[in-house]
Amino acid sequence: MEAGKGGRPGKALRLMLFASMALLLAAGSLHAAGPALDYFWLALLIPTFIVAIAYMASYAFGAPSLRAILQDELVQILATGAVALTLFGTQAAVDQYVVATLQASGAAGSDINGVMDAAAAKIGDLAAGTNGVLQNMQDVSMELGKQASKGVFCNFMGVGFSLSNCSPFNAYRGSLTASAFTTTVALSDTYAQSYILSLARNFGFTVIIPLGLLLRCFKASRGAGGALIAIGFGFYTVYPAVILATDNLLHDGPAPGAPTLPIVGKCDPMETSVSKSLSEFTDYGSQLTDYGNAKALAYFVLVRVLFLSILNLIVTLGFIRAFAHMIGSEIDVSALARIS
Repeated sequence: MEAGKGGRPGKALRLMLFASMALLLAAGSLHAAGPALDYFWLALLIPTFIVAIAYMASYAFGAPSLRAILQDELVQILATGAVALTLFGTQAAVDQYVVATLQASGAAGSDINGVMDAAAAKIGDLAAGTNGVLQNMQDVSMELGKQASKGVFCNFMGVGFSLSNCSPFNAYRGSLTASAFTTTVALSDTYAQSYILSLARNFGFTVIIPLGLLLRCFKASRGAGGALIAIGFGFYTVYPAVILATDNLLHDGPAPGAPTLPIVGKCDPMETSVSKSLSEFTDYGSQLTDYGNAKALAYFVLVRVLFLSILNLIVTLGFIRAFAHMIGSEIDVSALARIS
């Protein structure tokens, strides 16, 4: 009977040892394909070492009840190792798929090695386009102000009067100012997205995920560890993938760029024909408010830059909450979603 009771722990230990060896072999096969695994080893070896010391101490101090708890902790370390292996394998697969897809379409550059690089390049293109739109609005507004400020002062037999038939062009500057403000917000949004990607690139697989793996190995900090793993993986892998996916779903083929607003022509302040001045004013207004240009501009600034940035963040936060729940943690992202 004693042998039978002692056989179960021995069998469980042999099973866990086999699982550990399988994890080590699988991790070694991903070492070259995925991100650097240096912190991955530390995150799992430190709790394993602590559990091993405590397990030996249970024999030294005669505490058999402690060994059952430590065996459960060792199972959680193995489960955490499986989670880490899944994260690295998924990241490697996503990177290879994105690079292969971009190379097949001829859009991959020498500096794009994965989904993070592709997303950073996409945000950079959007930022450059938004900055071009803002510069174009500034040029149009300055030229409008220059032409609208032209006037003629006449003095006839001591009676002076001013002729300002170019001043109506100032009417368009108010709408341009509002559009420029919206474009500035969109440009700031691209900078914020670039900053998030930069943080994820530098700290996702080097600090946040390894720290989460370390904390998840222990019961007292398992919830916090799961939350850190979900946050790190969400912003390192899912967020850039969502940026690429949502933008490519909007259109077939190359993404359309932002249109260029027309520059006002030269206004003659000495023109005496009111009908001609009115005609110049209305003709330029028709060019400036052309439906095709307005639609393309609104699509680029409001949809591709502003709306998609909010949607990408909401999708990423939703994934983080669902993934954290899967690995034993609960995150309330409703407040963050409202901020986004």
